[in-house]
Amino acid sequence: MSLAASGIVTSIVPFDPTYGITIVASVMLAVIVCAMVFFALAPLVSDSWAEQLSATSTSSATPSAEPSDD
Repeated sequence: MSLAASGIVTSIVPFDPTYGITIVASVMLAVIVCAMVFFALAPLVSDSWAEQLSATSTSSATPSAEPSDD
């Protein structure tokens, strides 16, 4: 019975599920690495990215702010 069942399974799934999981994980890893490389190199290539990353904060401390208890 196990031989017939394995024949049915191989006809339904044309490849080993381990290969499918490996391919999906590899593609996801490649996408994450590409995104990290893009964000690391974008300020070097584009001036607008560099300006956005080096922009200072426009918010200031309010006069009613309480001092810390150091």
